[in-house]
Amino acid sequence: MKRLNRYLITHVLRYLVITEIAGIVVFVTIEFFEHMDIFTASMGNFINSIVYLILRTPYYINLILPLAFLISMLIQLILMIRNNEIITLRTSGISTLSMMIPFAALSLALVLFSFGLSEWIKPFTSSASDYIYRVKIKKEEPYVFFKNDRIWFKRGNVINNIDSYDPKRDIINGLTVIELSDDYSIKKRLDAKKGIWDNGSWTFFNVIERSFDKDTIIEKKTFSEMKDIIKENPAIFKATERNPEDMGYGELSKYIKKMRRDGHDVRRYLVDLYNKVSFPFINLIMVFAAFSVGLRYAKTKHISKGIFTGISVGILYWFFHSISLSFGYSEIFPPIFAAWFANIFFFSLGIIGIVTLRT
Repeated sequence: MKRLNRYLITHVLRYLVITEIAGIVVFVTIEFFEHMDIFTASMGNFINSIVYLILRTPYYINLILPLAFLISMLIQLILMIRNNEIITLRTSGISTLSMMIPFAALSLALVLFSFGLSEWIKPFTSSASDYIYRVKIKKEEPYVFFKNDRIWFKRGNVINNIDSYDPKRDIINGLTVIELSDDYSIKKRLDAKKGIWDNGSWTFFNVIERSFDKDTIIEKKTFSEMKDIIKENPAIFKATERNPEDMGYGELSKYIKKMRRDGHDVRRYLVDLYNKVSFPFINLIMVFAAFSVGLRYAKTKHISKGIFTGISVGILYWFFHSISLSFGYSEIFPPIFAAWFANIFFFSLGIIGIVTLRT
């Protein structure tokens, strides 16, 4: 039995590496041609683009790992079917469940690998690749900075500070604008509770405007709504404010605690937090998908149909998972349900598929 387990794991790992490399090549090629005009504008841009694509590799590895694992298992199972190895194992008293054990063990190792990749490697490479693309390749001026969990930027004699920025909805929470005089004393200060990007401009709400003469407030005005206090495009803040999808679990958890402490709504961020745990377990779900689909073609000649059906199951999983997360972001589903719905649903289908197999 140990020899069989070693045989199955070795061959699946071999196919997994090949499938991962093929997937990475496809994604890198697509992204290169998508930005080819920028990447090939100069030799410097071309070199930086190579570094950028290398740094994007961990993201692609994690993204296509579950589907690559599913395809690898299907290839192994179908080759065993073609060589009559499945029939031999069953006549030797080895059940479907026993054959699943090494695949399940490998999937748990991939769960840990995926979580570790997204926790410790992907956050660093995502930040570095984004910096190279925006500053080194697109030559954007990095005048916006992230310090002490806040966004700071300066235009002339005006200093701007943002408490927090929601990159998914393009919402600013807590804006302070300080206009300085020539002698660097405060001339005017604006405080806005919330800002929304809509139709190409910012609209701020609950705005307080104070005018100063040296250190004395000479005028104070309150506005329920004010437009264009700042004119910066949201893309500038997205380059600075880390996207929750690019943070590790620990980093995002700390960020959510800070947001909650400051009184902000964190439900959308909780969806991303729970998804960081649920996403790696897709690899375990794929074991049930592979067996429930692959072994149904044991007595037919439609081997390519088996692989195509398995891939379709993987694509359907991505579709359901994306829709579920969208419902979570829209606050239709509770955050933890949105993150785990697809896993639970397809796990149930996989169990039903395996139980109904004709052995």
